[in-house]
Amino acid sequence: TDGLKDEYNEASAASYLGVSARTLRRYRMTGHIGHHRSPGGRVSYTLDQLIDFQLSTRVPPAHSSAA
Repeated sequence: TDGLKDEYNEASAASYLGVSARTLRRYRMTGHIGHHRSPGGRVSYTLDQLIDFQLSTRVPPAHSSAA
């Protein structure tokens, strides 16, 4: 499948949201953001989960495609 391009690890998801990895872990552990955990224990986030989190908290994205 082509779904892997839409998956973010903890560091890249934190960067996308403009927060530290530690803050993102706190959001995850308190249930504020959806995530996936692989059988090996790796945590990942889909783009949809990141966007849903942004919409629920009204946190604007840290990245910008505008030049």
